[in-house]
Amino acid sequence: MIKKIGDWFQSIKRGGVLQVAVAGSLIVAAILIVGTIWTGRSASHDAEQAVRNVSLLYLDELAGRREQVISSVIHEYINDMDVAVGLIEKSDLESVESLQEYQERMKKIYGLEKFAFVDEGGLIYTARGTRTDIDQYNFDYSSISAPEVSIKGSGTSEGSIIIAVPVDRLDLCGDTLVACFMEMSMDNFLEAVSIQSVNNNTTFCNIYRYDGVPFTGLVLGGLSAEDNLLKALEKAEYEDGYDYDTVKEQFSEGVGGVVSFTYGGIKETLSYTPIK
Repeated sequence: MIKKIGDWFQSIKRGGVLQVAVAGSLIVAAILIVGTIWTGRSASHDAEQAVRNVSLLYLDELAGRREQVISSVIHEYINDMDVAVGLIEKSDLESVESLQEYQERMKKIYGLEKFAFVDEGGLIYTARGTRTDIDQYNFDYSSISAPEVSIKGSGTSEGSIIIAVPVDRLDLCGDTLVACFMEMSMDNFLEAVSIQSVNNNTTFCNIYRYDGVPFTGLVLGGLSAEDNLLKALEKAEYEDGYDYDTVKEQFSEGVGGVVSFTYGGIKETLSYTPIK
């Protein structure tokens, strides 16, 4: 009897130990599962952050390279114009016809679409005649003192890019030439800087003015119906740490930066850098 009672206590003891062991195992298992979930979430967040950092580096590098190409092309055109103006001789200024012949030669030598002069009254002299539509150009011919780049037209592919430079006061049959400019269609300019070939449906490059006007008709790679980048960004929802006012201020001051936002239900990251 005593033996049976002892066996019964031993059975209860073993059962208790087993229950404790089972309970302990469940607790450990729960800790491991929770720990795995937490570790997985942490790893997922770290991986997402790593991908984001790599993407930002890629965008910064891409924007930087495009800036270098665009800046280089513009400076090449400015240098070509400086050389062309330096080649002008007195015989080229004896008459309007002599000036036109000189302009035709320079256009062929440097592959310019349009090479024109402006006199102090605002009259434009092209290789094909004179024009009076100086008000369509966004540079002040009467006070220009350094090379200026501007857009003629709406800023779409139908527009054109203008590079204007001052010239020493040149006398043309009693009229004084004070500025010179070249005009190139936007399509040809974009082809020259190879910016259109960067479009691969996920990454888009474009050139914008300080006020958000694009050099092409595409804003945010064509995802926006707006014709102005800053107007489009007014409607975006920004991630923590970013805001519209900062982007607008950096654009107006020619400062580079990066911004992440959601536009039209699509998450976007925009990296921008000023063109020298």
